[in-house]
Amino acid sequence: MIIDILLLLAAAFYLLVHFGLLEGLKRLDYSRTSEQPFVSVIVAARNEEKNIPELLKCLMHQTYKQCEIIIVNDRSNDGTAERIADFQKNYSHIRLITIAHLSDDMPAKKNALRTAIEASKGEILCFTDADCFPPPRWIEELVNSFQPDVGLVAGYSPYRMPGQDTSRAGSSSRVLFKFIAYEEFRAALWAASSIGWNLGWLCTGRNLAYRRTVYDELHGFEKIKMSISGDDDLFLQLVRRHTSWKIHYVKTQESFVPTLPPMNFWSFVEQRKRHFSAAKYFTLPMMLFFFFYHGSNVVLLLSPLFFLVHFVTLPVMVIACAAKLLSDIVLFKYSYRTFEAYPFQYTFILMEVLYIFYNSLIGPLGFFRKFAWKQS
Repeated sequence: MIIDILLLLAAAFYLLVHFGLLEGLKRLDYSRTSEQPFVSVIVAARNEEKNIPELLKCLMHQTYKQCEIIIVNDRSNDGTAERIADFQKNYSHIRLITIAHLSDDMPAKKNALRTAIEASKGEILCFTDADCFPPPRWIEELVNSFQPDVGLVAGYSPYRMPGQDTSRAGSSSRVLFKFIAYEEFRAALWAASSIGWNLGWLCTGRNLAYRRTVYDELHGFEKIKMSISGDDDLFLQLVRRHTSWKIHYVKTQESFVPTLPPMNFWSFVEQRKRHFSAAKYFTLPMMLFFFFYHGSNVVLLLSPLFFLVHFVTLPVMVIACAAKLLSDIVLFKYSYRTFEAYPFQYTFILMEVLYIFYNSLIGPLGFFRKFAWKQS
C-alpha cells in the first residue's frame, strides 16, 4: 500500500514537471531588437588544429559584420596557432591571444575566457567552441534577442557529424551517437523551459552571449572560480540571482550551433563528468528537484517490474506507465517541433532507458571523480 502511494506520488510529480516544461517552452519571448552593437566572439582553444579552420570559416561567413573574433590559444602544443595565423593574413578582425601558463587563481578555461574578455572591445560577448559550426546568421540571431533589459541570451547546440555517414558506423557507435544527440536535446529542453519560467538553470557555453556590462557587474567569474566548469550554467545562475537583467533563449533554427560529438564512449564519459561537476554548486532546492525528478523517472520505468514482484497493484502500475508514456509523448512531440531535433521517435524507449542509466551512473561521477579541461 505504501509503495502504491509512493508510485502514484512519483507519477503526479513527473506529470507536473512535464506540464511545467511544456508551459515554459510556450512562454519563451520572441521579441527582437534592431540595435547593432559591436560584438566580440570569443573561443577558447587548446590543441584544436583539426577543428579551428572549419570554425573560422563559419565565423568569416557571418551576416553580422560589426564584430571581432578573439581566439585564445591556451597552451596548445600542436598547430593551433599556425592555423589561426593563416586566417589572420586575410581577415584583419581575427585576434589571437596566447596563454603560455596555467593561472594561479582561475581554472584553465575560465582563465582563457577571462583573458579574452578583458582584451575585448564588444558590448556583446558571444561564445562558442573550437569544434562548432555556427551558421551564417548565428551572431545576428543572438544580437537580435538583446532587448534593452536583456543581459544574457542562450541557445541550442545539437550534436552533428558533418560530412560523415553514421549509417556506416558500427551498431554500438550509432546507438552512442543517437544517445549523445538525445541527451543534448533533453538538456536544451530543460534550459529553454527554465528560462521561459524566468528561472534560468542551464545553458551551454557553445551557444551563449551576454553583455560586457553584465560580466563586469558580477566581477567576472570570481564567484564561480571554485568550479573547473560552469562558465555557462553557473554564470547564468549568477545573472538570474544577483542582477536585474532578463535572460532570453533563442530557438530559431538559424541560431543553432552544431558541434562534433565525443569520438568514443570514454570521451563522452569524461566530458559529461566535467559538465556534471558544476552541479555540486547548484542551490540545494535545485539539487533536490533534479534528484526527485530523475528518481521518479527511474521508479516509473521500473513500475512493471514492481508489479511482477507484487510490490504494487495492477491499477497503480497502469497509471504509472501511462503517466510516463503520455507525458513524454506530449512533451517531446512539442519539443521536436521547437528544436527541429533529431528524429528519436523510433528509438525513444531505448533512449529513455539509456538516459536513466546515464543520470544514475555517470552523473554522480561529476561529484566525486577528478578531471581536467583538455588535459590541463
